[in-house]
Amino acid sequence: MSKAKELIELLEQFDIKGDKNIKSIIANQLKEKADKNYDEEDINLLIDLYNELKITNEFKEGQVVKWKKGLKNKRLPNEEQPAIVVEILKEPIYSEFNSGTPYFREPLDLALGFIGGHNDFIIFHYDKRRFEPLKKE
Repeated sequence: MSKAKELIELLEQFDIKGDKNIKSIIANQLKEKADKNYDEEDINLLIDLYNELKITNEFKEGQVVKWKKGLKNKRLPNEEQPAIVVEILKEPIYSEFNSGTPYFREPLDLALGFIGGHNDFIIFHYDKRRFEPLKKE
């Protein structure tokens, strides 16, 4: 579920009237979620996503791909939005973000193009382990 959908669901659970501060309500809900006791289902999901990340597909230029379920770590493209392989880098580019971000030393080895906001063709670099071929049904 996207963070926006989670936030909307959280907000819908409360009657936001009077002197309630929306920021404190959200902060409390996020803290409760962070303090969650993890169970077997959470551990199995963690293992499943790790195993999915380890599976690498051999892509070719011009191939249409999408995010693997549960491995989307960038805002774009959207969850089910198709993207096209523009380039497969021989040597990955390692992002040099602050070590406190999920992008630190992420190997960017795939250039993908997709349709952006004003029907523009946009190209970004990604970690190819997070993508799979688009399956036609």
